[in-house]
Amino acid sequence: MKLTNLTTALFLVTTACGAVVAPSEDPAPTPGVPASEEPPIAGEEPPTAPLPLRIEAPHAATTPGSLFAMTFEAGSRIEDVIAPQERARIDVVEQTIVTVSDQEVQLVVELAPPTGSYSRTLVSDALRNGGTYADRVLCEFDDIWQDDPRCESAAPAAREVPSSGPITAAQWKLTVVDDVTGTSISGCVASGPNQLSCVLPARATATYRIVASAYGFANLWDGSAGFGSYAMAGTGFVGAHAPQSEWQCWDFPTAGLAVYCGARYEFIRFTALDRARLDFDPITVRITANGSTAAMATPALIWDAGNDDVPGATY
Repeated sequence: MKLTNLTTALFLVTTACGAVVAPSEDPAPTPGVPASEEPPIAGEEPPTAPLPLRIEAPHAATTPGSLFAMTFEAGSRIEDVIAPQERARIDVVEQTIVTVSDQEVQLVVELAPPTGSYSRTLVSDALRNGGTYADRVLCEFDDIWQDDPRCESAAPAAREVPSSGPITAAQWKLTVVDDVTGTSISGCVASGPNQLSCVLPARATATYRIVASAYGFANLWDGSAGFGSYAMAGTGFVGAHAPQSEWQCWDFPTAGLAVYCGARYEFIRFTALDRARLDFDPITVRITANGSTAAMATPALIWDAGNDDVPGATY
């Protein structure tokens, strides 16, 4: 038989016994193994079981005292945001999760290290303190200036010092809160950097909130000592109150070769945070529940404390 006839005969026999399987089609299931239990194809990850939770996207925190509710105009304690030690819980991000069955949930929450930038303006200014000082201070003798600061003739000038750069100093922590009672879930432990492990009790349709809070945004300050909350001329500000005085002399009597300051004002120098802003890149929260994982991110977030309108040398 010719080769062409042999090929035709083999095709007819195969057709009679069953359909021809093309190389591009899926192979037949393994006998005795249900299709749902077929081993995964090499190079592919097995599908992840569905989460035992309903998860909403994380977003800017709206809780009382959250970062985005703090402004200079509202008289907020901006120093709590900046101080290197934790003074108050400053919520930044929250995320709602709801259990979908009455099974216990082994929960792990991870916060990817947040990144972003800061910008701020410090004002170095002086306010007049009290009335006129009328004692005589030698300022010049025989054309030689005495370099006494009490002989300055101009009122101290205000200086603005803007700065910006990446956020580098903040400290973050995670909390899981029962949304009904508002209390933290007991038994949650820190299991790694920016990671929290909890056990959610077996409760169907129970609602919880994951809260990421932070403090110590020290980039908003210049690092000098004395940082805190002060008040001058009846106006409060966040910054540092320097102890040294500055002067303005407005009367220079003479006596022979000597020139004196006969009347002067005292000014107190201070440095204040006048503007503060934080721009966060999208912040990612990763949730693992009973072995299944999902990760979601916030949009980019902006906190702008506004302008503090720090008092200046207006006298």
